[in-house]
Amino acid sequence: MYQMPWARLHGLKDYYDMAAVLDEFPKIRMNFNLVPSLVEQIQDYAQTQVLDEHLRLTQKPAAELSGADKEKVLAEFFNANTENMIRPHPRFHELFRKRGEGPGELKTKIRDFDVQDYLDLQVWSNLAWVDPIFKSDPLISGLLNKGRGFSEEDKHKLIEKQREILGRILPKHKELQDKGQIEVSFSPYFHPILPLMCDTDVARVALPQLPLPQLRFAHPEDARAQIEQGANLYWEIFGKKPKGMWPSEGSVSEEMVPLAAGAGVKWMATDEEILFQSLGYKAKGSGRAVSFDKRSLYRPYEVEVEEKSVRVVFRDHTLSDLIGFVYSSWRPEDAAADLVNRLHAIRESIPPRSVSTSLVSIILDGENCWEYYKNDGHDFLHALYSKLSQDDLIHTTTMSQFLENTASPEKLPHLFPGSWINHNFRVWIGHPEDNLSWDVLRKTRDALVSFQKNKGGDANAGGILQEAWREIYIAEGSDWNWWYGDEHQGPGTEQFDRLYRSHLLRVFELIDREPPEELYHPIKSQFVSTYLFPPTGYLRPVIDGQKTHYYEWQQAGFFDPEKAGGTMHQASSLISGIYFGSNQDTVFFRIDPSLDRKVIREEGYQLILEILEPPRYRIVIKDDKAELSRQVKENQWKPVSSRLEFAFDKIVELAIPMNLLAIDGQKGIWFRLVGERQGQRMGKWPAVDVIKFELPHQKGTPIFWEV
Repeated sequence: MYQMPWARLHGLKDYYDMAAVLDEFPKIRMNFNLVPSLVEQIQDYAQTQVLDEHLRLTQKPAAELSGADKEKVLAEFFNANTENMIRPHPRFHELFRKRGEGPGELKTKIRDFDVQDYLDLQVWSNLAWVDPIFKSDPLISGLLNKGRGFSEEDKHKLIEKQREILGRILPKHKELQDKGQIEVSFSPYFHPILPLMCDTDVARVALPQLPLPQLRFAHPEDARAQIEQGANLYWEIFGKKPKGMWPSEGSVSEEMVPLAAGAGVKWMATDEEILFQSLGYKAKGSGRAVSFDKRSLYRPYEVEVEEKSVRVVFRDHTLSDLIGFVYSSWRPEDAAADLVNRLHAIRESIPPRSVSTSLVSIILDGENCWEYYKNDGHDFLHALYSKLSQDDLIHTTTMSQFLENTASPEKLPHLFPGSWINHNFRVWIGHPEDNLSWDVLRKTRDALVSFQKNKGGDANAGGILQEAWREIYIAEGSDWNWWYGDEHQGPGTEQFDRLYRSHLLRVFELIDREPPEELYHPIKSQFVSTYLFPPTGYLRPVIDGQKTHYYEWQQAGFFDPEKAGGTMHQASSLISGIYFGSNQDTVFFRIDPSLDRKVIREEGYQLILEILEPPRYRIVIKDDKAELSRQVKENQWKPVSSRLEFAFDKIVELAIPMNLLAIDGQKGIWFRLVGERQGQRMGKWPAVDVIKFELPHQKGTPIFWEV
């Protein structure tokens, strides 16, 4: 279960056609970079029945959508460019206007949509992402012409067509590379910032006053592993070793050069600002101004470190950004003409003797810009490729073709450490949230290394080490810290935060160690939760397992498992709600199961309410009993009481006297609920975090909470 749909949706809209359009332009040579973790997702969608939350809600029959499902559908199924992906389709735009410009109060709006509205929205939220190149496909053209009144059969045929399209992406790239028309390069497997993997202190070269994490992270061996794993996946798909690498976010440093060269990388690319900083690096200390000849950008360089060398190409920042951010608002012919004219101007600025060995590199995120273009950028690309195909003075090339036919490039004496964003690493390190992320990553990695050393040859029993290291490598990816700090905000930041910590928590689960307290807190601050609400006053419920009267739990805190979703969403049907709170001397919990009490007993379910604030407690609820135990050592529990005030009939109700719990009065109660069946975990609520609430003697009333 993937949490977000973007690999699938961009696969439908961008990844196939960006390469396939070259079939119409045999003279054009291009370079494509595929990140291995993206390749893995494409393979998953094409070869298995993997789901994401958007696809799960699409597959569900519209008549069976719950209230929480409908809220999610209305909140998330219009996440597309309004002008170019929603407005051109009358029915999709009609539903968008019915929902309103912003999600607003969705609980009231869900009643405005009937079953057919939801079904049409399920179809359009997928159909609008299918690339125009497939308009001639009978199914796609039929759905576009139909426009509304879709059936469940229409929807399921579209889902199958999606998998077919995604299955064509990698074979198309291999076909074009085997023909020599494109070159495919790769990135480190899970898209880490390699220089920071090697040593987080490198961030202070560009920003000397930058605050750094408390714990220095310096593991070039992880950077090497990420490069080598990426190269190995490339071999599996393309049947040969990769020659080129786009380091994640164009991030380079001298320390990573021998790692890339050791993996067989012949060339890599980054931004022009890195070149200009590298050329002026030594002069900076002299106090004299440094000026750069822009023409120095239009040739490759060689960087040698520890007797290992890699060729480096630097992109033209202006040309790349024109395609990425400017030309989308131009007429396609005008934009293509402007770009070609700029290329001619660059050619005219270069001495005649150097023209044949000059290279202009235009490098940008391949998928992100096209939703801002009319017709997904096809009109612009056709205009541009047509002009370039007919131009006798400009020749497109793959990177390796150019480098193999060019004399040894100029040596670059120093490679400035930075990324293609402002020639520094500020996006990924320096903010308190970024730095905390690095610290918990380091603590988790240290715990895994300690486990590996202590357990020796037994450490990998059952593949534990392999799975745990994979979780570490995933957590080293750049996208997590992209969303931490002040630079970027988005509707998915809460999911990113939970997912990041879930990977680190999984490591501690695998090695059976207690995770650091920080992993139970959101790293990203100022979340507004839609699935957890605080207690608003004292509780005095009747513990009888019944919903005795409306007001007995009205002032309780509430956790909604269905809205919270998470990595174990399939288990949310076991629990429909968790209530919690206290009065002056008692802590109360209520659990609303979705299954009948008889089914829970006969099928061997048990619920474990874990109180995590040290000392740790757990209440095991099974067979109409609730037993409280206290942790005395890791994995050792001592019974405290089996005579709790407890009842399980329609619901589970539980009262725990505070004098049974040696809880830290400053931190209150931290808890979560785990569901097991015959010894196997069936769910955890919340999936990553813990629920926290204060006790009355802390601040007078039990109102402070967070998750």
